[in-house]
This record gives sequence, C-alpha cells and structure tokens, in this order.
Amino acid sequence: MHLYNAWLPPPVADESKKERESFSRVVSSVKSSYRPDDPDSVYSTIKWVSVIDLFIKAKSEVSLEDISGLIEFGLELFHVSQNKLYVQVRWGNILVKLLNKYRKKLSLKVKWRHLYDTLIHTHFSRNTGPEGWRLRQRHFEATTSLVRSCRKFFPPGSAVEIWSEFRSLLENPWHNSSFEGSGFVRLFLPTNLDNQEFFTHDWIKELMHQWDSIPNCQFWNSQWTAIIARVVKNYRFIDWESYLPTLFTRFLNMFEVPVANGSGSYPFSVDVPRNTRFLFSNRTVTPAKGIAKSIVYLLKPGSSTQEHFEKLVNLLEQYYHPSNGGRWTYSLERFLLHLVISFQKRLQHEQLKLNNNRQDEHYLGRSERNVFVKLVLKLIDRGQYSKNEHLSETVAAATSILSYVEPSLILPFVASRFHMALETMTATHQLQVAVMSVAFVGRSLFLESLSSSTVKPVDLSNGESGDEFIELLMVALSNALLGMDANDPPKTLATMQLIGSIFSNMSSLDDEVSVMPMIRFSEWLDEFFCRLFSLLLHLEPSSVTNEGLHSSATSGTFLVEDGPYYYCMLEILFGRLSKPLYNQALKKISKFVKTNILPGAIAEVGLLCCACVYSNPEEAVTQLVEPILLSVISSLEGTPSTGFGGRGICDTSVSTKAKPTISPALETAIDYQLKILSVAISYGGPALLRYKDQFKDAVVSAFESPSWKVNGAGDHLLRSLLGSLVLYYPIDQYKCILHHPNATALEEWISSKDYSDDKPLVGPKWHIPSVEEVKFANELLDLHFRSALDDLLRICQTKVHSDPGDEKEHLKVTLLRIDSSLQGVLTCLPDFTPSSRNGTIEHPNHGSFLIAGATGSTVGSTKLREKAAEIIHAACKYLLEKKSDDSILLVLIIRIMDALGNYGSMEYDEWANHRQAWKLESAAIMEPSINFIVSAHSKGKRRPRWALIDKAFMHNTWRSSQSSYHIFRTNGNFGPPEHVNLLVDDLLNLSLHSYETVRILAGKYLLKMIKRWPSMISKCVLSLTENLRNPKAPEYAVLGSCAVLATQTVLKHLTMDPKSFSSFILGILSSSHHESLKTQKAINELFVKYNIHFAGVSRSYFKTSDNHVDAPDFTDLVSQISSMSFDSMGLHWRYNLMANRVLLLLAMASRNDPNSSKILSETAGHFLKNLKSQLPQTRILAISALNTLLKDSPYKLSDEKQSFPSENLQGVRKSSLEGELSQIFQEDGFFSETLNSLSHVHIISDTESSSRGNHGNSSFQSLADKSITRFYFDFTSSWPRTPTWISLLGSDTFYSNYARIFKRLIQECGMPVLVALKSSLEEFSNAKERSKQCVAAEAFAGVLHSDVNGLLEAWDNWMMVQLQNIVLAQSVESIPEWTACIRYAVTGKGKYGTRVPLLRQPVLDCLAVPLPSNCHYHCSCQALCFSFSRTSRTISAENAIG
Repeated sequence: MHLYNAWLPPPVADESKKERESFSRVVSSVKSSYRPDDPDSVYSTIKWVSVIDLFIKAKSEVSLEDISGLIEFGLELFHVSQNKLYVQVRWGNILVKLLNKYRKKLSLKVKWRHLYDTLIHTHFSRNTGPEGWRLRQRHFEATTSLVRSCRKFFPPGSAVEIWSEFRSLLENPWHNSSFEGSGFVRLFLPTNLDNQEFFTHDWIKELMHQWDSIPNCQFWNSQWTAIIARVVKNYRFIDWESYLPTLFTRFLNMFEVPVANGSGSYPFSVDVPRNTRFLFSNRTVTPAKGIAKSIVYLLKPGSSTQEHFEKLVNLLEQYYHPSNGGRWTYSLERFLLHLVISFQKRLQHEQLKLNNNRQDEHYLGRSERNVFVKLVLKLIDRGQYSKNEHLSETVAAATSILSYVEPSLILPFVASRFHMALETMTATHQLQVAVMSVAFVGRSLFLESLSSSTVKPVDLSNGESGDEFIELLMVALSNALLGMDANDPPKTLATMQLIGSIFSNMSSLDDEVSVMPMIRFSEWLDEFFCRLFSLLLHLEPSSVTNEGLHSSATSGTFLVEDGPYYYCMLEILFGRLSKPLYNQALKKISKFVKTNILPGAIAEVGLLCCACVYSNPEEAVTQLVEPILLSVISSLEGTPSTGFGGRGICDTSVSTKAKPTISPALETAIDYQLKILSVAISYGGPALLRYKDQFKDAVVSAFESPSWKVNGAGDHLLRSLLGSLVLYYPIDQYKCILHHPNATALEEWISSKDYSDDKPLVGPKWHIPSVEEVKFANELLDLHFRSALDDLLRICQTKVHSDPGDEKEHLKVTLLRIDSSLQGVLTCLPDFTPSSRNGTIEHPNHGSFLIAGATGSTVGSTKLREKAAEIIHAACKYLLEKKSDDSILLVLIIRIMDALGNYGSMEYDEWANHRQAWKLESAAIMEPSINFIVSAHSKGKRRPRWALIDKAFMHNTWRSSQSSYHIFRTNGNFGPPEHVNLLVDDLLNLSLHSYETVRILAGKYLLKMIKRWPSMISKCVLSLTENLRNPKAPEYAVLGSCAVLATQTVLKHLTMDPKSFSSFILGILSSSHHESLKTQKAINELFVKYNIHFAGVSRSYFKTSDNHVDAPDFTDLVSQISSMSFDSMGLHWRYNLMANRVLLLLAMASRNDPNSSKILSETAGHFLKNLKSQLPQTRILAISALNTLLKDSPYKLSDEKQSFPSENLQGVRKSSLEGELSQIFQEDGFFSETLNSLSHVHIISDTESSSRGNHGNSSFQSLADKSITRFYFDFTSSWPRTPTWISLLGSDTFYSNYARIFKRLIQECGMPVLVALKSSLEEFSNAKERSKQCVAAEAFAGVLHSDVNGLLEAWDNWMMVQLQNIVLAQSVESIPEWTACIRYAVTGKGKYGTRVPLLRQPVLDCLAVPLPSNCHYHCSCQALCFSFSRTSRTISAENAIG
C-alpha cells in the first residue's frame, strides 16, 4: 500500500481496502462494453478511461493480473480503432500512465509495427481525415508517448527490424526523408535487454557515420544525441573511447555559444521542413538532456571521459557568468540541471545494486565522484549570482544534491559565499542567494557535522562538537533575523526558508538540549518575534483590498502570495518549541494581537495565530482565541442590529429613511478581529466547544451588523468554525516522532517509496469529529442554513419589506449565511440521490463503489440539500424577475448553486490550489535518494514527516472530491437528480444574463454540472443554439451562448449526438443577422474553435435507427448546408466560408459510409466551381478541399504501365467523381475564369522583399481564416522535398498546392481535362501580368507531373513547343515561377521521391536544346535556361543518390 493511503484518516483507510475488488469490477465492465462484431462499440469504452485514471491517481492497491489484462486489452483496442482518433487519444494516454506506473512489474511483449502503422496512416500519408489540427496534434503526442512507453517491451529482434526499416531513409542526406528517418529511429529504437545483441561496435561506427552526413543542423544533432544517450546509459559493454573526441566536439558545437562578437549560431545551417520540426519537436534548441546523460554515463574508472568533460567545462564555464548571459543561458541551465539529476540517478542505481551485493567494474568510486563534483562546482561558482532567475535556482538545487555526494567540496564553498555576502556592502543582492544556498544545504551541514571523520554515533546535544558547519548554521540563524525586511521581499522569503529548513532538521527547540549550544533559543525567540512584529507592522498590501463579495481572509501581502514559506516556517517553529518556549511565544503573540489592529496584514496575523493554535489548541484557544472572541462580541453589542442574522426577523413594517450604520474605525476593527479569528480557529477542533455559545453569538451578531464588510467577516468565521468541527485534518503534524539513529537531536526524514506494509511507519494523528462537535455543527446548520432557507422563501413569497433597500440587504445576508454554511461543511452534507431510469428502487450506492474518500463526518441530510435546491430555484426565479440588475445577489445565488449541485468541486479546487504550492516545494526540505555523508541510500527522495503528512492530507482531500464523481456517469441505470435539473435550468438562464460577471460565473459552474451529468448537455446545446438563430436575441444572450458552446465539454458531446450537432451547425450558419461587432467576433471564435477541435460526427447518423428520429437526416443536412455555401445566396463572405468549411468536414466524415458517393461527388463538384468564386477566402478553401477530395487517380499510370503508356484504358475503373467534375470543367470558359480567379490570390509586391514560399496567400489572411481555409494535410505536406538553395532571383510565388489540384484533376478525369485546359494555359503563359504567369506555371507543373495515359502524346503534340516558347518568351521577373514549375515537374514521385516521373527525361532534353542565335531576349533566356538546368541537375543528382 502506498504511504499516502496508509496514512489516510482511519475511516477512509478502512474503506480503501475494497478498491482492489472495485478495480476488478471496472476492468470486467470495460471489457464487456466492447463487442468485436461492432467496431463503433469502442466509443462505449471511453467513459471508463477516466475511471481507470481515478485508480491511478488514488494510488490504489490493485491486482497486477488486472493491470496486465487491462493493458493488453487497451493495446488491442488502440489498434482496432484506426480512423477513430479521439478513441486512440484517450486510450493511448491512459495506457502510457499504466505502463509507466507498473513498468517494472509487467512482463509484456508489444509489437512495434502496429504503432508505426498508426503513425504513418494518420500523420504521414495523404489519407487525411476531417479531424481538426488540435485533435491530430493530441493524437500524435499520445501515440509517440505510447511508443516511448512500449519500447521497453519490444521483443527480441525489434531493433534489427526498426533499423532496417528506416536505414534507407537515412542514405540520402540531401532528401528531407532523412530527417523523418532520424526522428523515427530515435522514437522507435529500443534499448532494452532483449535487443542488446543489436548494439555492436560496427553499428556504433555506422551510427557515427550517419551523424556526420549532415553538418550544422540542430534537429539532426538532437535526434542522434538522444539515441546515443540511451545506448550509453543502457549498454555498459560498449567501448566509446575512440569516439570521445568526436562526441565532445559535437557537444560543444551544439551549445552555439558566441565566440568574440559572433552570434553563436551556425553560419550555414540546414533547414528542416516545418512539419518535421512540428512532429518530431524538441523542447529545447540544444539537446542539453541528451548531452548531460551521455557524459554522466560515459564516466567510468580509467576512462578519458573526465579529461574531455573538463575541457568542455573550461570552455563553457565563462558563459555561466552573470555578465555573459544570452539566449544560450537556458540551454546551459538545462545542461547543469540534467548533469546533476543524471549523476544522482546513476549513483542511486549503483548504490542500490551494491546493497544487493552486485558489484560492477564501471561503478563510480570516491575519486570519480570527487572529480565530477569539482568540475560541476566550476559551473555552480560562475552561475550562483546569475541574473537569470532559473539559473540561480538551478545552481542552488544542484548545490543541495551534490552536498550529499561530496560535502567536503560543496559545504566550504557555500560557507565562504555566505560569509562573503554578509560582509559585502555593494552587492547586497548576493545575500538572498547565499541565504537560500545555506537553506538548501541545511541538512547536509547537520549530517556532516554529525559524522565528521568518525563512524561512531555522536550526540550533538552535549555541545562539544564545535564544528565549523554548526557554527555556520548558528551564524546564519542569528543573521537571518536581520533579513526580515518589509522592503525586500525576496530576501525576507529566503530568510524564512532558511529558518524552516534548519528547524525541520531539529527534533526540538529547547535551551536545555540543543544542537546549537551557542544559541539560547529563549533569547533568539524574543528577537525573532520582535523582528516579525516589526515586519507585520510595516507591511503594505500588494493590491487594493477588495471589500466586495470576493474578499478573502487569506488574501494578503507577499508573505502569503509569493510562496508557502511564511506559514510553513511558523508551523515548523511552533511544532518544535518545547513547552516553556511555546508558552513564552504564546504570551508575546497574544499581547501583540490584543494591542494592534493591522487591516493590511489580516492573513499574516491570522496565520500566525493559526500556527499557534494548531500546535497546542487547548492552551492557545484559552490565551489567544478567547480574548479576541470576547472583544468582538463586546464591540458588536453596542452596534445597531438589522435582525437578519438568525435571531428572528425584526419589525419590517416601519421603514426609516436613516439607515443604521457603524463608524468606519469600529467597522475596520471588528472586520479585522473576525477575520483573524476565522483563520486562527481553522484547526481548533474540540477545544472550541467550551466557547460554543460565544461563537454562536459572534456569528449571529456579525450577520446582524448593518455593515456588509462585517457580514463578510462573519461569513469567514462561520465557514471556518464549521470546517474546524466536522472535517478530517491531521493534528500534531509538526511534532518530531522519528529521531535520527545517529543523533537524537536530529529528526529522521523518510521516503514514501521506502514504505511497506511489513515495516509500517507511525502514521499521523487525525482529527475525527466527536459526537459533541457534530452536534454543534448541526446546531449551526439549523441556525444559519435551515432557518436561512426558510427566511429566503418567506422573502420571495411574501412582501416582507416595504423598502426595496431593506429587502436587498436582507436577501444579501440570508444568501451569505446559506453560502457560508455550504462552504463550511463541503461534502459532509450528503449528495442528491440520482433518479432511476429503469424503475429500480435499489440504493444507488449499492455495487457502485469506486474509490474511498471522505472529507469529514456526515452532517445534515440529503433532504436538507434537496430542500435547499428547491428554495434556491424559487429564489432565482424571484431575483431574475425583481432584482435582475443586482449583480451581488445573483453572484451569491450562483455560488450557492455551485455548492449544491457540484458535489466535491470545492474540495477539488482546494486540492488544485494546494498543488500549485507544491510546485514551489523547496529543495531545503528534500534529501536526495543518495547520501554519502551517513551512507544511507533510499529508493526515493526523503522529506520531513510533516511534509509527507501534508501530502497525505491533500491526497484525502482529492479522494473526497472524486469518490462519488464518476459513479453515476458509468451506471446507465441512474440519471441526473431532479434537483440538479432545476439548478441546471437556472444556471442556463443566468449564463445569458446582461452582466458579464454573472454570465462568466454561471457558465463556469454550469459546465462543471453538465460535465458530471453528460445527459444534460444536449438540452443546453439546443437551448443555446436557439439564441444564435433568433434574430431578436439580445447581444448578451448570444455572447453567453457562445461562451458555453465553445467549451471542450460541449464540443466533445457534438461528436456523439446528431441532434445537438445539427442544431449547433445550423445555429452558427444562421446567425448572420446579429450585427454587433462583439457578437460576430464571438460567433467567429466559436466556429474557429469548433473547426480546430473537430473530431467527426456520430456514426449513428449513417445508420437507420429510431434513436434519433428528431434529428435531421444526414443527406438533408448536407444539402441544407450546401445551399448556404453558394456566392449567390448573398451571405456575408465569412458565413459563406463557414458553410463551405462545414460542407467539406461533413463530406470527409462520410467517406467510410457506403452510401456517401453522391455526397462526395456533389461536394467535389461544388468546390471545383468555387475555384472561380468571387470571394478570395472561398477560393483558397476550394484548393484545400480539392486536394483532399480528389484521391482515386484512376487514370494515373502505375510503374508497370509506364513502359507501355499508349495502352488503351478501356478496363480502367472510373472514379465516382468523374461524371460530376466532367460536366463542370467542360463548360465554356471554365478554366479561363478559374485561372483568372486564382491569379488574384498571387499578390506580387513591387519590392518583393519578403519570400512567402508556399503560403503566399497568407498576406491577406488572419490566423482565424487560415485555420478555416487550410487543411491539416496542407500543413504536413511539404514541397520541395529537398533543400532549397539560396536564390538571388527574388521571392517565390509558386504555390505547390495549386499545382497539385491540376495534377489530381487530370489523374481523376483523364485527358479531357488537358484538352479543356490547353487554350487557357497557352493564353496565361503568354500574359504580361506576372500573377497570371504564376498560376500558368502552377497549372503547367501539375500537368507535366500528372503521369496519365496520353500525356506523352500531348507532350509531343503541343506541350514541348509550349515549354520552348516559355523559355524563349519570358521576362526576367518570371524566372522564379517557371524555375519552380520545372523543378516540380521533374521531382521524383512518391513520398520519398524514388519513382521517376514520366516526363522527367523529355523535359530535361527539351531544356538542353541550344537557343537560337538570333534570340531577342538573349540575356533573359540564358538566365532562365541556367536556372532551369541548375535545378534539373540538382534534382536529377538527388534522385540518383536516392
């Protein structure tokens, strides 16, 4: 069992034992939900993916057999789900998690070929689907992650197969396929035990040769560096000695650091195609991780690696200096980090093997460790005070780790730097870094002084060590007090980190027994509080205090907002103080709190009191809480009372014009005291019971105050009081229980990975609510929840107040009491009971248990929650009718709806916020897994016990948020509770409110609710899309509708529900009547997002089923959208573009349907007509569409038939699109109009200063338009497939995707296309406008490259003459287009350019014909021919190599 689960609260820990059986049920359900005879049943398994993820995150103890069976089933499911990208994404990601978590326990064999086929089919072929680029990107990431996780399980012989598969791609370094080949080798090549025979010295030699083939290319270097790093790490038998000079030279070059005034970049770098860079992306430009890993694992006794590493460090060292920063600093910082991490991992692995009596000659000894640390220390020395924050933090973390390896080198360095920083007068910024460094090595300092040159146990408490490192800690602790400065936040936080670090190591703080004999802690404590109080008195809030609805008791200054160090330091300090010192501190704090009111430091003072109470509730409640509580009550006694707080309704029949008020000073004092009281009692527990009457009085009086500020403070007090009574939380968390075996004055730190059921550790003591606490909590609920609900209903049903102002105030306070009660008890108030769909009356929890989790003891009942939902529904209706302009009331009621309907979401938010704090977790409270100071090594990082208890506490919080979340989503017998339906209806209305604040909040909570209950999404979509269609819908309703519809929750649902899908699409396309800029912007953004995330349409659309009788037929929907997509409809161009895009998506989604041929042919014809559209964006989309739809190519000659091209084609199967397309292109003037329209897309600037390449039309396209008009295949396909040489001939306005549609049109419909195109092509080739010549060059290129039957005859009849005329007639300006045309025409066929085009040789022969001696434009012709022949020779040579 995992440590976090063993340390759960006892009631939850007992329940968690049932999770093994629960997981077995889930695995059985997953397998039974898939039926091999129904391919679409894979969709029914998706709902279980999040449930499986639940068990992984819960760290549940489950059967390994179930895990193995699930992984094998999941891999099978992944392979059978071709073309179902969303299914593969979900299952791919969950398989990665399972494989990574259980990789050391599994014995699987996974074939690599299936995974490779999936990648090729989806991302490297022309068989593109309709899915949006975001889904495709996620699919590629999921698949490649799955490959990396499965590499360990590739069977013997896989490495040979993989290298054989991709080696051919690497042979021609001047073809772009080599980049893909290197990416695939890096991705697939396994370095597991089963394939070690493949990695011979000959292969290493070949690998180095391949790496040499392309110089000055970071992408290429990254791939081979990563491969080498894995091989070096996993195969120690390979001798790299002869390759070390080459390797380290490469490593140095890859950092691209500047020499003299150079930029540091490669002067003639090789460009990598954009799609290859995107698909095989590398997070950093320099492969720092691969370099670091290679160096660390190349180290071995007697190797020259250390010499080469020293040279590398000596060269890079200067670039770590603060004055030598630049773009290379990030790579150097990553290099240092990975050096230390890889070194730590290697040492850990070796030491654990040594513990198992397994020795290896390659293991690093003391001398090798010493040399490595010395070299890294050079980098640390230079980088310690870097201006780059990441580098300085990495240096501190590296110092901490290495201090456990070679303390004799690291600790003196830290000490000298600290003393230097204390003495400096000019570089004061150094003190913060120096203090942080001491904090990070605090434990090393203690342990080194403990074990200094002896092995025998030493008792530090005798005060005789006199160790220099203990002295350093004492100096640091004494000087730390001077570092607490309100005007220097970084130094103050570093100081607090230092204090927390030192005290986390010490078992207790006492004058009698101390690790630091020179410090009297009673005196130090006095000075500490003196400095702390001075700091608190001079604090200024970091932002203007918000006194409205969202004011928080814990929003404060940099002490709270910039990290957890302040509160952690206080908790550790109070947890370690001896009884006398604690009483001394308590008196000082009590006096300070009684005599000062600090509205700018509420959170800070509150947390100080909270830490004090948490350490000893009985003492602190008496001396600290009681005086504040009585002071508040006495202050409130003399103030006016509204009667809204729960004692009873005041006399409302008399309305007074003068409203009762209290003075601002008194209001501020009461607000301050109530808020620090609310923070202080957070963990008071049973110690608060003896003051329960006073607390009741204080809360009621606060709610009855005429001040809204005081009401808000009462809200904080009530929720904190309820939480303190009914929630589970650890107590005595910071008390030291585990003493270090060699020194009782130090605490022993522990690792969660070292925990086992055989050797249990002493778990935390939990606050389990007593009967009296639960009783008191129920009393508070009766007073402020049940009675407040009754008051609310009375206000809404009867005219209680004659004055609208009084009514508003009464409503505010009543809603605040309800909200406060719900926020306090969280999920302790039982959830709604779901409705039954099949008439069963069994309890919904029967047989539905997934994971254990509870946030506290149960209070109230389900009926109370149901009553609240009914009354809130009535109140919402009343507010929308009578108070719709009051945002405070509406926001309050929305928050209540969230607390009622989204069971567990408040705990989830608390866990998520706390998790952010863990990201700031300091290296000061982490001991690495290797520790050579006391020769104690572990399986994972060690932490103080209190830190692990904190993680166990948050783990329980997360469990309580998830324990019932998925139960009813996976059980078809139950539907959403009726009361949730009411809340969804209300939130749906509020999400369309005129106030943006109200809309945003309602939409956020509505989405949470429908995400838990997916069956309710359809209702919301139908309602919201109606607002888009309705011409009378106000602007705010449209904005609210778009905000909800644009969310992932809704967009995912559209792929499964035909009715919602149709309503969504038609709603957007029918919304052009909304004229405001805001609405049009929102609708456009909604469509763009839908387009990016498009995942297909429901397969039930193509089945004859009664399930969706009310949904339109698919054919009808296509024809309806098709009618909207013509220019003649008079729609705005953007709506015309949207309609065309949807038409294309629907046509592609229907491809696999046997009845879709008519839809596909009509759609292809429609887009062919759109080539001559008057709308530029529609023309560009038509290009993308035709490139995607024209696929059959029946007239294209195969390799066998190219030898006999004149053979008749009577037996050729005609394309289903040919009939429709032929009618269109044979119309008079079709190609003339088309070429003329396409020429308008070619924007030729006068200066031609910018090269647009294949994306020239982007000059007038926004990013949103590009996402609609371009298709994913346009992005991944790249031409040319060989590097483009530097050209002096101007910009390239040749668009290969335009050439491609002419080629495919000819391949689809044969020679009639060429006949129809001939006259227009001749006309445009001779045109004077360059834009017309551009489109002529593209069309001619497509014709020349089409390889159809009859092409050779056409070449002999007119095309050769046409090419000669072009050579003789063109002006210099058009040379780039015609150069590209010829280059395209002779480019090799196929993905890797290995097949020779039919007309390659005739074209090259034509270009080789000598020019006439009397040629008029002699210079022009020479330049053109030279350009042609150079391109031709290059391409010919490239393909000859290939």
